[in-house]
Amino acid sequence: MRAGRHLVAAMLAATPRIAPAVVVVIAFLTMTLVPVEAARQGPGLVAERGYVVRFDGVSGDLLGRLEGVSQLVSRRDTPPQSIGGLRRRAQADIERMTRVLQSRGYFEGAATYQIDIKGETPPQPVETASADAGQTPVGPQSYAGPMSVVVSIAPGPQFFVGTSLVEYRDTDTSTAALPATLLALGVTEGAPAIAADILAAEKELLVQLRQSGFPFAKAAGRTALANVETDRLDVTTRVQLGDKAQFGPLTVKGLERVERSYVDERATFTPGDEYDSQKLSDMRVALVRSGLFNAVRFDTAEQVSADGSLPITLTVAERPPRTVGGGASYSSTEGFGINALWEHRNLLGEGQHLRFELRLAEIEQEADARYRVSGFRRPLQVLELGALTGRETTDVYDRVGGTLSAAVERPLWPRWTGRAGVLLDVAEIDEVGEPTDISTLVGIPLTASYDGANDALDPTSGYRLSLGATPYTGQYEDFLAFHLADAELRTYLPLNDSKSLVFATRAKFGSIVGAQTDELPADKRFYAGGAGSIRGFEFQEIAPLGSDGTQDGGRSLLEFSNELRWRFLDDFGIAPFVDGGTVSDASFPDFEEEFAWSGGLGFRYYTSFGPLGVDLAYPITTPSDEDASLKFYVTLGQAF
Repeated sequence: MRAGRHLVAAMLAATPRIAPAVVVVIAFLTMTLVPVEAARQGPGLVAERGYVVRFDGVSGDLLGRLEGVSQLVSRRDTPPQSIGGLRRRAQADIERMTRVLQSRGYFEGAATYQIDIKGETPPQPVETASADAGQTPVGPQSYAGPMSVVVSIAPGPQFFVGTSLVEYRDTDTSTAALPATLLALGVTEGAPAIAADILAAEKELLVQLRQSGFPFAKAAGRTALANVETDRLDVTTRVQLGDKAQFGPLTVKGLERVERSYVDERATFTPGDEYDSQKLSDMRVALVRSGLFNAVRFDTAEQVSADGSLPITLTVAERPPRTVGGGASYSSTEGFGINALWEHRNLLGEGQHLRFELRLAEIEQEADARYRVSGFRRPLQVLELGALTGRETTDVYDRVGGTLSAAVERPLWPRWTGRAGVLLDVAEIDEVGEPTDISTLVGIPLTASYDGANDALDPTSGYRLSLGATPYTGQYEDFLAFHLADAELRTYLPLNDSKSLVFATRAKFGSIVGAQTDELPADKRFYAGGAGSIRGFEFQEIAPLGSDGTQDGGRSLLEFSNELRWRFLDDFGIAPFVDGGTVSDASFPDFEEEFAWSGGLGFRYYTSFGPLGVDLAYPITTPSDEDASLKFYVTLGQAF
C-alpha cells in the first residue's frame, strides 16, 4: 500500500505550451527530482559537440506531450556553450515535465535526467610528445561525438475522477435549480483526471450561469482531494454567484450619423428580460456585421439595482460611411483586367448599404449594383437586391445580358451562413457553330457556407465549405428546367508551430441534372481551366469537345488543387502546387476520362493588406488538343 491516504490538491493552473494542459498541484505530494551529476567537463564544449535526447519509461501520447514542452528537444539545434548551461536547460525541463504529468492525472509521477559526457562515440586518444626520443605516449582521451541527455520518466498510476461537486457562494438566490456537479459539463466519473477537462467544465459552467441571469458569476477556486489508495480525485468547484438580474435600460454612446432607432431595432433584449450574456453577444455581432462601426462594446453597471435590474451601456465608434476602391489583375490566359467600386454603408441613416462596381477585362465586362439592408425583419438577417449587366466573350460563346436578384442572408449556426433568393437571368447567347438565341431563366439559388479559416486573404489553419443548389426553369430554344448543384471544400493545415509551412487543398464538385448538355445555354454549362480553376490551361480549355473540335462544356465538374505554402524571411514565400480535374458530359464525373493535371510554382510577397503573388504553371497531362505552354497569373491573396 502506498504511503499517505489523502492528498489535498490546492490548485489547478495552466501549463505553458500545453493547449490547454493544466496543472494539478498536490500540496502533500513532493517530487524528488534527482538530476544525476554529469562527469567533470572534458575537452570540447557542448556548443561544439552538440547533444542528443532520449526518453525512457514513457511512450505514445504522453511522450508527445513531454517532448512538446521540452527545450532540450525544441532547442536541440542551438546547444548551450557549457555543461552548466545544458544542466540548467535540463533542470527547467524537469519542472515543466512534472507539471505535464500532473496535468494528465499522474500525481505521483517523477522525472529525472542524466547527462553522459561520453556520448555514443568511442573516445579518441590524444598524442603528447615525450622527453624520450622515439616514444609517443597516449595522453587524455577526447570525446568528439554529441553528448547524451537521458530523461527518465516514472509516471506512476493515473488518477481517475471521483466526485465533481459545485459549491455556490455570495448569493441570496436559491441554487436548487443550478448544476450541482460538473457531470453534465464534460467531466465523467471514472474518466482519467485530466486537468484541462476539469477547467473546461468550470469555464462552461460560468458561461451557462451568465446566460441564466447571473451577470457577475465568477470562479472562486477549487479543492481537489486525491486518494492514493483508490487513485481517485474528488473535486469541489467554488463559484461566487452574485445576485440574479434582469436587463435594465440601454444607454447608447458614440452615435454620430447612425440613428438611435437603427440600434434599437437590432436589440436582442428588452428591459425586464432575464439577463443573458449571449443576447449581448448576438447584438454585438449584428452591429459589427452591419459594417457601420469600427468598435462595439457593452458595459454593465457594477452591481444589480435594488429592483433587480442591471443597466447596460453600449459604446460604439462609427466607420466613415463611404469607400472608393479599385484593383487590377493579369494572367496569360484571361488577359489584363481592372475594377473600380464605390459604396455607401449608411445611405439613409439606418445601415442601408449601396455598392456599385465596374469590372473591365479582355474576356468580361460587367457593371454590378447591390443594395443591402441589414437587420431585415431579424437582427442578424440581411436583405440584398442586385442588378448586373455585362458582356462575356470566350472561345466557346459570346453572352450579352443581365440579372436581377433578391436574396435573404442570415447566420445559421456559429460560422455557418445561409442564403436563399430568387433571380431572373436574361441573355443573348451566341455559341460557336450554333444560331444565336435568347435565354430567359428564373432560378432559386440556395447556399450554405462555413468559414472556419483564420484569415480572409492568407489563411494558415481551418477550412471553408460552401454548398449550393439552384433549380432553374425558363425558355431557351424550348421550355427548359434543370437543377445545378455544387460544393467546394478548402482546407489549411499548418505543418509547424509558427504556421510558416502550410499544406492547402481545394476540391470542387458540380453537377447538372434535368437536361442534356446541348439543351443548356452555353453559359450555364461547366468548364475548367484558368485562374481560380486548373492553372496551366487556357480559360475554359478543359471540357468535352464537339464535332467541330470546340469545347461544348459539360454537366459535371471535378477539380483539385494542392499547395505547399512556405513563408520565410517574414515577407517572402513560395508555393509549389499541383492542380487537376475533369469535365464530363454526364451528370456525374466519368473517371475513365483522362484527367487534366498541371504543376507549378508560386511566389509570394507578404504585405500589410495580404500577399501579392505570381504563379507559374505548366500542363502535365491534358485531354485537349491545345499546345502546352507556360502560363502565369498575378494575384492578390492566396490562390484559394
